[in-house]
Amino acid sequence: MCYDTGDAKGHDMTETLSQTQPKTRWLNDEEAHALFDAEARRVMGISGEEFLRRYDAGEFDHHSDTSAEQDLDFWDLVLTIPFGR
Repeated sequence: MCYDTGDAKGHDMTETLSQTQPKTRWLNDEEAHALFDAEARRVMGISGEEFLRRYDAGEFDHHSDTSAEQDLDFWDLVLTIPFGR
């Protein structure tokens, strides 16, 4: 994918973009699982493994009935499930 790095006046913004973009850090499997586990404990008060077991069993289906605003931390955790698997 290609992005235009110029601004409206034609200035090259490549240097500015590289200075403001966060660095990407790849996690190995162990680090990813630890990150997910820590988030599950913070958000739900249970281990990542327990969260996945209960999520897969459908125990959290009631969250689909509430607004994302009310359960933002829950939905953020759901989005990180790939880190826990």
